[in-house]
Amino acid sequence: MVAFLPSLSKAEEKAAFYRTILTDDGVDCFDPASPASARDLAVRIFRDRFEETGTEKLRLGVTSGMDSRGLLGVALEVLPPENIIAYTTGQKGNRDIERARYFTDHILPTHFLIETQGGTYDVDDWIKRFQARPEGTAGTLYGMKTQLTNPLKPYSSYPSMSGFLGDATSGKRLHGVWHDSWQDALAAFAKKNEVFRPSTKRLVQTMVPEDYDPFSVLPKAPLLPQEIMGYDDQLDMCYRQHQRIGINFIGDGGTAQHQSVRKGIITIYNDPRWQKSYLTMAPEERLGQAHYHRMLKENWPRIFDDLVHPEDPRYAPEPEPKTPEEKLERSARTALHTNWELLWTKNAQFNDFAHGLLSDLAERDVLYWLDVKGLIEEFDKNILGLGKMLWCLCSVELNLRSGNIPVPERS
Repeated sequence: MVAFLPSLSKAEEKAAFYRTILTDDGVDCFDPASPASARDLAVRIFRDRFEETGTEKLRLGVTSGMDSRGLLGVALEVLPPENIIAYTTGQKGNRDIERARYFTDHILPTHFLIETQGGTYDVDDWIKRFQARPEGTAGTLYGMKTQLTNPLKPYSSYPSMSGFLGDATSGKRLHGVWHDSWQDALAAFAKKNEVFRPSTKRLVQTMVPEDYDPFSVLPKAPLLPQEIMGYDDQLDMCYRQHQRIGINFIGDGGTAQHQSVRKGIITIYNDPRWQKSYLTMAPEERLGQAHYHRMLKENWPRIFDDLVHPEDPRYAPEPEPKTPEEKLERSARTALHTNWELLWTKNAQFNDFAHGLLSDLAERDVLYWLDVKGLIEEFDKNILGLGKMLWCLCSVELNLRSGNIPVPERS
């Protein structure tokens, strides 16, 4: 069985936590009818955690996505723009990087591009990184070990700010419908999130054995009564979110809330008050992130100019690709923040790093249903569209070496 999924006991532990916050009248919520109320709660959470850092400076990774820009809006409520050092990690040509600067222009004086193309990669370094993650979680390969020139080095003492709103909490990962049946929610979750694949990104069907049943790793009955938490939320928050975020509320809630602050990372959206606010909200306000987008647009219109002026051609989606070649090019240009195919072909050090990981994975026949050697041959042909596969397989091998996931067993 491929891991990258918490055990049922871990899901039940998380369900108990959500039962606690959702039934505790002492856990405050913002007023869903007031965008200012949501903003004020986020600012209170940030201010509480930021004061523990003992500094008035901040590093903030910014992309074109809603979450990172929302964090920027919150930070600007507390800090002056000159105290915020923004950066975007990736490679030139990635549209996400180009768009990120649309939203910080004329707002922040400092916004760096941290290029990954010329970085160096080291297996031992990545294994240490993966082992440092919270117990029971798996990691994915991002970025590089060192940059040839790192513009963030002078700001290394600044705390960084990160966080996920929680896709289920905001409605992003819900299925466009609220399921009243556990079986319907279960089927929709397995289909949409493809929980049996060793990655949080969708991959080709060859990544799983033909006889693998994703339902075997999911609970047979609800973890919580529906009146406490909807079925879709239970599956997403207790499984997919644990897989993706990992650090959410480990152990004692009071300690875990501030666990990342001690490591120089400030988080907001994993706060019980924020989660409870969304989980108790009317479903129609969450589906499609309706409330979230309205809150962002009304509180920080300059940062969310794309929501205020969706007709602006800068924010228009790219034309749909027509030929297979165009589709592959677009996939390579928009996948993640790093173009793994470009790294494979242009960075010899990364090629050696990845080739060694894949070769070892193939020789041990760990993913017994997958022809890893055949894939290496495809990579060497410079075929576009395989970047996610390359990224995923390298991450699987690094997690295996770090002991974060067990070796799959033959069925």
